[in-house]
Amino acid sequence: MVFILCGISFWSTAAIANANEEQASIITLWPKDAASQDTEGMGTPKPDRGDGHIRLTDITKPSMRVFPAPVKKGQEPAPAIILCPGGGYSHLVTTKMEPTAKWLNEHGISAFMLIYRAPKKRNEAFQDIQRAVRIVRSRASEWNIDPKRIGVMGSSAGGHLAAQVSTGFESKIYPQVDDLDAVSCKPDFTVLLYPAYMNQGKELSKEFAVSKEISPTLIVTAKDDKNHFRGSTVYAKALEEGGASIRVHFFEKGGHGFSLRPK
Repeated sequence: MVFILCGISFWSTAAIANANEEQASIITLWPKDAASQDTEGMGTPKPDRGDGHIRLTDITKPSMRVFPAPVKKGQEPAPAIILCPGGGYSHLVTTKMEPTAKWLNEHGISAFMLIYRAPKKRNEAFQDIQRAVRIVRSRASEWNIDPKRIGVMGSSAGGHLAAQVSTGFESKIYPQVDDLDAVSCKPDFTVLLYPAYMNQGKELSKEFAVSKEISPTLIVTAKDDKNHFRGSTVYAKALEEGGASIRVHFFEKGGHGFSLRPK
């Protein structure tokens, strides 16, 4: 990964080239990080496992990669989705989310890939996704986004994180740092792709507070995902019993970690 910072203002951006030399601008989430001129803490790629995927770790300076949808003159504001890569909270498999971001762009939807803190920083990651939703909503007009149609989509551990902000949008988990933290971090919809850590046995994981106030949720997973499929059924049942809008699509086969890539 090559990071090139383009400014040190609060909304400093950067260009990043991945292994395929594809670029996306970058926004740092927190003022203290935006003021820095270096890229330390923005993620270290782990050695390729032979599957062609890039896994980032050692992330102490969280950010978002921006994939704006093409905007035509006079076009009405469109939806946006914040993408949360998986990786067991130890790293982020960013290359599984890049095809999704491009697919969304092709359908007129802007995408923001969240590079949340890792490894093993679940509480900090929760802070990062709350902050990310607030940033996108506060800058909606800049990207021609409808501020009432901002969703989150997460895969595996990223699905767990997306569910956390979906159910915990009222939780004040960090002190307010600026005016942006007065903006709502409630997603308008949630998509969970083979989410992990959703259950403790037959019970819902304790970090989820389910109610009818949760925004509409879609869960997509496979029944042969041996370690995590049960969590999807437990979470779906909890949302249904709580009066929330829930839809599921359970593939018979697919395992864990499938994506839009041909393999």
